[in-house]
Amino acid sequence: MQQSEYMVQGFKASAVKAGLKKDKGLDLALIVSEKETAVAGVFTTNKVVAAPVILTREHIKSGRARAIIANAGNANACTGKAGFDDARRTAELLADKLGIGSDEVLVASTGVIGQPLNVDRIAQALPALVERLSLDGIPTAARAIMTTDSFAKVSHFEGHAGGRPYRILGVAKGAGMIMPNMATMLCFIVSDIRIDSNDLN
Repeated sequence: MQQSEYMVQGFKASAVKAGLKKDKGLDLALIVSEKETAVAGVFTTNKVVAAPVILTREHIKSGRARAIIANAGNANACTGKAGFDDARRTAELLADKLGIGSDEVLVASTGVIGQPLNVDRIAQALPALVERLSLDGIPTAARAIMTTDSFAKVSHFEGHAGGRPYRILGVAKGAGMIMPNMATMLCFIVSDIRIDSNDLN
Protein backbone atom coordinates (compact mmCIF):
# COMPACT_ATOMS: atom_id res chain seq x y z
CA MET A 1 0.00 0.00 0.00
CA GLN A 2 1.38 3.40 -0.97
CA GLN A 3 1.58 5.71 2.02
CA SER A 4 -0.60 8.80 1.82
CA GLU A 5 1.11 12.14 2.45
CA TYR A 6 -1.20 12.44 5.47
CA MET A 7 -0.08 9.21 7.13
CA VAL A 8 2.76 8.62 9.59
CA GLN A 9 3.85 5.10 10.43
CA GLY A 10 2.71 4.10 13.91
CA PHE A 11 -0.06 6.69 14.29
CA LYS A 12 -3.81 6.53 13.77
CA ALA A 13 -6.45 9.24 14.07
CA SER A 14 -10.19 9.75 13.96
CA ALA A 15 -12.98 12.24 14.59
CA VAL A 16 -16.69 12.12 15.39
CA LYS A 17 -19.65 14.36 16.13
CA ALA A 18 -20.12 14.37 19.90
CA GLY A 19 -22.68 17.18 19.99
CA LEU A 20 -20.37 19.74 21.60
CA LYS A 21 -20.52 22.32 18.78
CA LYS A 22 -23.59 24.34 17.89
CA ASP A 23 -23.16 23.58 14.19
CA LYS A 24 -23.35 19.83 14.92
CA GLY A 25 -20.18 19.20 12.93
CA LEU A 26 -17.16 17.07 13.84
CA ASP A 27 -16.03 18.19 17.29
CA LEU A 28 -14.04 15.37 18.90
CA ALA A 29 -10.64 14.29 17.58
CA LEU A 30 -8.27 11.52 18.58
CA ILE A 31 -4.66 10.80 17.66
CA VAL A 32 -3.13 7.56 18.95
CA SER A 33 0.36 6.13 18.82
CA GLU A 34 0.44 2.36 18.42
CA LYS A 35 3.14 2.21 21.10
CA GLU A 36 4.52 4.46 23.82
CA THR A 37 6.26 7.40 22.22
CA ALA A 38 8.46 10.35 23.18
CA VAL A 39 6.51 13.55 23.69
CA ALA A 40 7.16 17.23 24.34
CA GLY A 41 4.96 20.29 24.50
CA VAL A 42 4.89 24.07 24.20
CA PHE A 43 2.09 25.83 26.04
CA THR A 44 0.42 29.23 26.09
CA THR A 45 2.02 32.06 28.08
CA ASN A 46 -1.43 33.48 28.78
CA LYS A 47 -2.14 34.13 32.49
CA VAL A 48 -5.52 32.42 32.12
CA VAL A 49 -4.89 28.71 31.52
CA ALA A 50 -7.62 26.17 30.77
CA ALA A 51 -8.04 22.94 32.71
CA PRO A 52 -6.80 20.67 29.88
CA VAL A 53 -3.58 22.69 29.67
CA ILE A 54 -2.94 22.21 33.39
CA LEU A 55 -3.60 18.46 33.12
CA THR A 56 -1.54 17.96 29.98
CA ARG A 57 1.40 19.89 31.45
CA GLU A 58 1.39 17.34 34.26
CA HIS A 59 1.04 14.31 31.99
CA ILE A 60 3.76 15.46 29.63
CA LYS A 61 6.41 15.64 32.37
CA SER A 62 7.14 11.93 31.95
CA GLY A 63 8.25 12.55 28.38
CA ARG A 64 6.06 9.66 27.18
CA ALA A 65 2.48 9.46 25.88
CA ARG A 66 0.13 7.37 23.76
CA ALA A 67 -2.86 9.53 22.84
CA ILE A 68 -4.19 13.05 22.29
CA ILE A 69 -7.91 13.75 22.60
CA ALA A 70 -9.18 17.18 21.61
CA ASN A 71 -12.67 18.63 21.55
CA ALA A 72 -14.07 21.75 19.92
CA GLY A 73 -17.12 23.73 21.00
CA ASN A 74 -16.06 24.14 24.63
CA ALA A 75 -12.68 25.38 25.89
CA ASN A 76 -13.12 24.07 29.45
CA ALA A 77 -11.49 27.35 30.53
CA CYS A 78 -12.36 29.43 33.62
CA THR A 79 -14.25 26.41 34.94
CA GLY A 80 -12.39 25.89 38.23
CA LYS A 81 -11.90 22.56 39.96
CA ALA A 82 -14.94 21.09 38.18
CA GLY A 83 -13.27 21.82 34.85
CA PHE A 84 -10.06 20.13 35.94
CA ASP A 85 -12.04 17.10 37.11
CA ASP A 86 -13.77 17.02 33.70
CA ALA A 87 -10.42 17.09 31.88
CA ARG A 88 -9.09 14.32 34.11
CA ARG A 89 -12.25 12.24 33.62
CA THR A 90 -11.89 12.63 29.84
CA ALA A 91 -8.36 11.23 30.07
CA GLU A 92 -9.50 8.37 32.30
CA LEU A 93 -12.42 7.43 30.04
CA LEU A 94 -10.21 7.31 26.95
CA ALA A 95 -7.44 5.44 28.77
CA ASP A 96 -9.95 2.79 29.77
CA LYS A 97 -11.09 2.39 26.15
CA LEU A 98 -7.53 2.11 24.85
CA GLY A 99 -6.16 -0.01 27.69
CA ILE A 100 -3.45 2.51 28.61
CA GLY A 101 -2.65 4.68 31.63
CA SER A 102 -4.61 7.92 32.00
CA ASP A 103 -1.30 9.76 32.40
CA GLU A 104 -0.47 8.66 28.84
CA VAL A 105 -3.40 10.73 27.52
CA LEU A 106 -2.98 14.39 26.58
CA VAL A 107 -6.18 16.46 26.61
CA ALA A 108 -7.03 19.65 24.70
CA SER A 109 -10.21 21.71 24.38
CA THR A 110 -11.17 24.74 22.30
CA GLY A 111 -14.32 26.80 22.01
CA VAL A 112 -16.63 28.66 24.38
CA ILE A 113 -15.05 29.87 27.64
CA GLY A 114 -16.64 29.63 31.07
CA GLN A 115 -19.15 26.86 30.42
CA PRO A 116 -18.99 23.33 31.87
CA LEU A 117 -17.73 20.64 29.50
CA ASN A 118 -20.30 17.95 28.76
CA VAL A 119 -18.12 14.93 29.49
CA ASP A 120 -21.12 12.60 29.24
CA ARG A 121 -21.36 13.40 25.52
CA ILE A 122 -17.66 12.69 25.14
CA ALA A 123 -18.11 9.38 26.95
CA GLN A 124 -20.98 8.43 24.64
CA ALA A 125 -18.88 9.27 21.57
CA LEU A 126 -15.73 7.41 22.63
CA PRO A 127 -16.66 3.94 21.30
CA ALA A 128 -17.19 5.33 17.78
CA LEU A 129 -14.11 7.54 18.09
CA VAL A 130 -11.88 4.58 18.92
CA GLU A 131 -13.56 2.30 16.37
CA ARG A 132 -12.92 4.80 13.56
CA LEU A 133 -9.19 5.13 14.19
CA SER A 134 -7.36 4.84 10.87
CA LEU A 135 -3.92 5.44 9.42
CA ASP A 136 -5.28 8.20 7.17
CA GLY A 137 -7.48 9.87 9.80
CA ILE A 138 -5.32 12.94 10.49
CA PRO A 139 -7.13 15.29 8.05
CA THR A 140 -10.46 14.34 9.61
CA ALA A 141 -9.06 15.06 13.06
CA ALA A 142 -7.89 18.46 11.80
CA ARG A 143 -11.45 19.31 10.76
CA ALA A 144 -12.78 18.36 14.18
CA ILE A 145 -10.69 20.93 16.07
CA MET A 146 -11.74 23.88 13.89
CA THR A 147 -13.63 26.75 15.52
CA THR A 148 -13.44 30.06 13.64
CA ASP A 149 -11.03 28.56 11.09
CA SER A 150 -12.14 28.81 7.47
CA PHE A 151 -10.27 25.62 6.51
CA ALA A 152 -8.54 22.65 8.13
CA LYS A 153 -4.81 23.16 8.67
CA VAL A 154 -2.64 20.13 7.87
CA SER A 155 1.00 20.08 6.77
CA HIS A 156 3.70 17.47 6.32
CA PHE A 157 7.44 17.18 5.72
CA GLU A 158 9.61 14.28 4.62
CA GLY A 159 13.34 13.85 5.16
CA HIS A 160 16.17 11.46 6.02
CA ALA A 161 18.14 11.06 9.24
CA GLY A 162 20.79 8.43 9.93
CA GLY A 163 20.07 6.87 6.56
CA ARG A 164 16.41 6.38 7.42
CA PRO A 165 13.41 8.19 5.90
CA TYR A 166 11.03 9.98 8.23
CA ARG A 167 7.86 12.01 8.03
CA ILE A 168 6.56 14.87 10.17
CA LEU A 169 2.84 15.61 10.08
CA GLY A 170 1.09 18.45 11.88
CA VAL A 171 -2.44 19.75 12.37
CA ALA A 172 -3.42 23.10 13.86
CA LYS A 173 -6.37 25.35 14.61
CA GLY A 174 -6.60 29.04 15.28
CA ALA A 175 -7.34 32.08 13.14
CA GLY A 176 -5.15 34.85 14.52
CA MET A 177 -5.22 33.30 18.02
CA ILE A 178 -1.49 33.54 18.65
CA MET A 179 -0.97 36.40 21.12
CA PRO A 180 0.17 36.28 23.84
CA ASN A 181 2.56 33.59 22.66
CA MET A 182 0.54 30.51 21.60
CA ALA A 183 -2.66 32.08 23.06
CA THR A 184 -5.56 29.70 22.33
CA MET A 185 -4.24 27.97 19.22
CA LEU A 186 -3.82 24.20 19.14
CA CYS A 187 -1.18 22.32 17.18
CA PHE A 188 -0.36 18.62 17.26
CA ILE A 189 2.70 17.21 15.50
CA VAL A 190 3.52 13.53 15.02
CA SER A 191 6.55 11.87 13.45
CA ASP A 192 8.14 8.46 12.99
CA ILE A 193 11.63 9.92 13.46
CA ARG A 194 13.68 8.31 16.23
CA ILE A 195 14.09 11.03 18.84
CA ASP A 196 13.79 11.36 22.62
CA SER A 197 11.77 13.92 24.56
CA ASN A 198 14.83 15.99 25.51
CA ASP A 199 15.71 16.51 21.86
CA LEU A 200 12.06 17.28 21.08
CA ASN A 201 12.11 20.02 23.71
